[in-house]
Amino acid sequence: MIPQVILAPMQGVLDPFVRQLLTAVNDYDLCISEFVRVVDQKLPRKTFYRLCPELHNQGLTASGTPVRVQLLGQYPEWLAENAMLAIELGSHGVDLNCGCPSKTVNGSQGGAALLKNA
Repeated sequence: MIPQVILAPMQGVLDPFVRQLLTAVNDYDLCISEFVRVVDQKLPRKTFYRLCPELHNQGLTASGTPVRVQLLGQYPEWLAENAMLAIELGSHGVDLNCGCPSKTVNGSQGGAALLKNA
């Protein structure tokens, strides 16, 4: 297996502008968006486009790096619905945030707390 270099998501840091900048000057195999917060509904397409504008370009940065949408939520059925929408819009896969250690996120049963019921 060939090692991959992935630009990991960092909420509040790796916004679309920074992803664009970093993928233009470095060779990444993939980058992951900041999280799209899923609560109890299928989100409108505009939410995905706002947080991951690369979806307007077949899920690629201007330099051609594939982008994967990251979802964060506590309801598996709504995560699944929104994951399918992300793929339909052009995301190169879906990253499910199950590692967030934030007390706020885990307090709402999202992030790492989602694994308790797995």
